[in-house]
Amino acid sequence: MLLANVLVLGLFVAAVEHYGGFQKLFAPWRSLHLTTLALALLGMFASYGLRALRIYWAEQAIPRGHYRGCLRLILINNALNWIVPWRAGEASFPILMKRWFGIDPARATGTLLWLRLLDLHVLGSVAAACVAVGWLGTAVTALARLGWLLAAGAPLALFLLRAPLVRYCAGRKGRVAALAERAVGGLPQRVSGLALDLVLTWAGWTVKLTALSAVLTELTGLPTTLGLLGAIGGDLSTVLPIHAPGGFGTYEAGVVALTGISGFTTAKLLAGAVNLHLLVLTTALLSGLGAWILGPVKPPAIPAANAKL
Repeated sequence: MLLANVLVLGLFVAAVEHYGGFQKLFAPWRSLHLTTLALALLGMFASYGLRALRIYWAEQAIPRGHYRGCLRLILINNALNWIVPWRAGEASFPILMKRWFGIDPARATGTLLWLRLLDLHVLGSVAAACVAVGWLGTAVTALARLGWLLAAGAPLALFLLRAPLVRYCAGRKGRVAALAERAVGGLPQRVSGLALDLVLTWAGWTVKLTALSAVLTELTGLPTTLGLLGAIGGDLSTVLPIHAPGGFGTYEAGVVALTGISGFTTAKLLAGAVNLHLLVLTTALLSGLGAWILGPVKPPAIPAANAKL
């Protein structure tokens, strides 16, 4: 695993040097307006706030009045996901949910998987829409189209399967069945819970993608639609199960892959992708560090059987 990470990072550095070097790489920052940068930072922080609100409102077992703890959890979990390879940073979510809010780790893991599925749902839906209007050209394979459509419909399908899954797990014995039943408890139980999760997920991603696409558009000169696609490609690489430490290489590959049809040179697209990546990464790491410095959250004890929406 370490060798693979070093290899990816080495390929990233080699690609940057091949396409002009690091000095030329940072040149696009001179053309970026401070207003655009400020709005981008505001958009990213707003998306963090909406993601924290998604957990706070959807998970009723969290004591009321502890939204700030949810925000700190989101910021720390996000920073660890960037630092730790292969999505291992996700382990912080159930650990902190248990330590700070008394949530069963198995249930918290189910909630985490649900949230990640919602994230894929948004990106898949937007990508499917882009395919439908022809923004991705004719190079998109049928398998990719099917994958995006499945991601778009996955939350509704899993919500409809929740009750059958509960009955199935309840009828089985053993540790695995018990863990699965507790994990399913992390899914919304009512249509109102599903609707709330979807609204907050779409709101958070809309704010974030709008902010990042504006930055990428100014850094590269891409049309607005392709700037949006590039932002989607970069963030899609962070949601997938595997990425290198810091996302170096994989983030840039996602951006370039979805903007390659622009006809721009690879050097120009790579420069925009790296600079966008550095903005996102720096913001995430500094936010996570700030959240960690604030100290531990110590909410009062809560009943373990509190219901979820």
